[in-house]
Amino acid sequence: MVTERAYAVVAMFTLTQGPVYRLWSESAGYVVTSPEPTLTHAYFATFVAVQLPALFIVGRTLSGEFLRRRSTIALFALVGWLGVTVAWSTLARYSLPEFVALVCTTAFGLYLATRFPSRTAWWIVAGATATGLLVSVFSVWRDWPGSVDATEGYWVGIYYNRNSLAPVAAAALIAAAALAVGTVRRSRSLFPGLAASLALGALALVVLLRSESQTAPFALLVAACAVVVFWSLRWATRRIGVTSSWWSPTLLTLVVTAAAVFVAMRTIGSLSGISGEATTFNSRGPLWSLSWSGFQLKPWHGWGWQAAWHTPEFFKQGVWWAAWNTTWSHNGYFDLLLGGGVLAALLFVAYFATASRDLDRLPGAESGFRLVAIVFVLAAATQESFFIGSHFLWALTVATASVMVTKPAVSVDEHHAGERTA
Repeated sequence: MVTERAYAVVAMFTLTQGPVYRLWSESAGYVVTSPEPTLTHAYFATFVAVQLPALFIVGRTLSGEFLRRRSTIALFALVGWLGVTVAWSTLARYSLPEFVALVCTTAFGLYLATRFPSRTAWWIVAGATATGLLVSVFSVWRDWPGSVDATEGYWVGIYYNRNSLAPVAAAALIAAAALAVGTVRRSRSLFPGLAASLALGALALVVLLRSESQTAPFALLVAACAVVVFWSLRWATRRIGVTSSWWSPTLLTLVVTAAAVFVAMRTIGSLSGISGEATTFNSRGPLWSLSWSGFQLKPWHGWGWQAAWHTPEFFKQGVWWAAWNTTWSHNGYFDLLLGGGVLAALLFVAYFATASRDLDRLPGAESGFRLVAIVFVLAAATQESFFIGSHFLWALTVATASVMVTKPAVSVDEHHAGERTA
């Protein structure tokens, strides 16, 4: 249904956040004379309103089979536990809206996974990110205020921050690659589909380079290496003929990639002569140190979802580095540890471990591109807080990690229900 596809594109575009911030930017000039409701209220209401249709549709259409899957149970347990932390949050009035936002965005990710075949979902991601990139390029061309950094000249577009623009470009690049490969494999409407994919890929690459972000290229490199490992393991599995139920190339790839990234970051950080800028991607090390010491104070139940960095008590421990004012740990994993303690981290691991077994059952091309998107977000989250509600990367992660198992009649594209290639 064209209307629902259009809604999905608009909603995903909205979740890239820049459009919403731009929408309410003029209202920022009236904060002094009209402080209530705050801009934060306007942002929250906008994101929730856009995702409500998906929330209602998911609530009505999720099948019992899907709900009984281990990956679905792990995801619901993770989100549910973060909701429970509101009860003891050090700033519950902040944790509750953040939890509501997380529920809505998780539901939107499930909506993409269960309402659309894989190829259609990639077109939705491509349409949403392409819109953001085109508007950003237009803003640079028209010299909109803040579209280009006044000091260093890198592109920001409509996203206020290059590390918000670059993930949009990176996601567009992944979607373009998935669609290009899918178009070649299908051998139908080859020229239009391939031309559109290549054009989007070129646009995304230009914007990514002009943003001069370190985080997104780093995450893309990690994702590219991960998929090479994954396809090598799949090939070896077929050659050797491994049939054991415990064997999971996807899970093994995630474990190897996580270990490699951890060792690489620890090794680079310990080398003398390496600047803090290069080692910690804009000197995030002190923020992580404070987050770690904060986690050690409340290791089991956490401070409440997203509450720690908004609580005065949090800044009375550890060694605070006040180079700039921030309310983020700039690391999604510390967000989980601070928000929900050890149990949140274990449930997070359980979700991706069980989702890996689902991905193993997909064809190599589709599972490979899904894995690229997942690893990209997981790697980028070492530098930014991406495991949050009202953010398109969390929706993308849930959508790619959730294998569609609903009956064909539930899908919007019923006539393409059998289509599962990337």
